[in-house]
Amino acid sequence: MMMAKQQRSERTVERLVGAAAEEFAANGFAKATLADVSRSAGVTKGALFFHFATKDELAEAVQLRGQDLLETAVEERREAEPSCLQVLIDVTHHLNALLREDPFIRAGVRITRERTNGKPQPLDFYPLWLGRLGRLLEHARRNGELGRSVADVSAHTLVTAAVSGLEALAWMGVGRSEAEKWLSHLWELVLPLLISEDSDVKIRTGAPVE
Repeated sequence: MMMAKQQRSERTVERLVGAAAEEFAANGFAKATLADVSRSAGVTKGALFFHFATKDELAEAVQLRGQDLLETAVEERREAEPSCLQVLIDVTHHLNALLREDPFIRAGVRITRERTNGKPQPLDFYPLWLGRLGRLLEHARRNGELGRSVADVSAHTLVTAAVSGLEALAWMGVGRSEAEKWLSHLWELVLPLLISEDSDVKIRTGAPVE
């Protein structure tokens, strides 16, 4: 009986977090209310407050799902691809799709944009993605994939530009395929400046075939 109760509680949390992501993504963090979330999830407000006392707590749960999506994307590609630069490029293409298709990522962007409670938090969209992609650059450096003349700050600046550009294109309503072309051309332009002159690895700049 205790296990059944726990399972019901877990299902309730799943419904609430999923509904919150949809509400934040569609209406923004500022406009969405806990009443909207409970109604969308088909859960009483009492049950919602039992699990999440504030909208910020609910937002953190949504952002944690975004973190899981990011880590899963990176790990899956690292298992299949030895080049950290290729993983980096593939993950930015994956982000392009998530920004249009995944409510947790779209909600994470709006939470980051709209929440005004001081300094950015680690789970906010930009610190999360730029931090993880920055670690991929560090691995690429240790593996000898980055050119010796490439400053770390320059490589990080490029990644920041790519992520910011993708998010801006999604915000403007540019379609996935058009943004994919933009990203592919960006990587085609800058990859020769990044990659080590000693490398003979062929790096694909377009989206991976799924």
